[in-house]
Amino acid sequence: MNELTRDKLKMLDAKHGRQKMKASHRRLKVYYGWSKINKIQKREAIAIAFENSEGAGWENSRSGKSLRKTMTVCYERYQTDEEMKDAEFHNRVFTVYNVFLDDKRIGGSLRKALADNAEKDRKHVSPEELKKISQSLETAFIATHTGYKEPSLELDIPFT
Repeated sequence: MNELTRDKLKMLDAKHGRQKMKASHRRLKVYYGWSKINKIQKREAIAIAFENSEGAGWENSRSGKSLRKTMTVCYERYQTDEEMKDAEFHNRVFTVYNVFLDDKRIGGSLRKALADNAEKDRKHVSPEELKKISQSLETAFIATHTGYKEPSLELDIPFT
């Protein structure tokens, strides 16, 4: 490569901001939503997707398309510094966790599923944001399940 071409490439990189961002400046997101039922995913669940690489988000056409195939996104937030440390060790674009509604301890209850999700996030998310996440997930669930009623469990006795 000749000197003129190298200088021109440096100028273009500086002009368009093509330098790599430092790890402290990148902002990775967490997406909350409901998993879509298909041939692979046969059980209804709250899906939590963590970005592992910069620029992998919803706006990126290729990875956003794959995320839209697997889940309906209801809420998104930025990861905390502690959560971003885990992203360095993953080789996938997204890491997805599920809270299944038909799990034995949840028993089909939307209220218990949302409480379980809030309990897992309480160290990283403020109580106000936990409330927003639960409300958006509940609203999306009720919109698609119009006749939903909480299951009544005779053995579920709250001791207060």
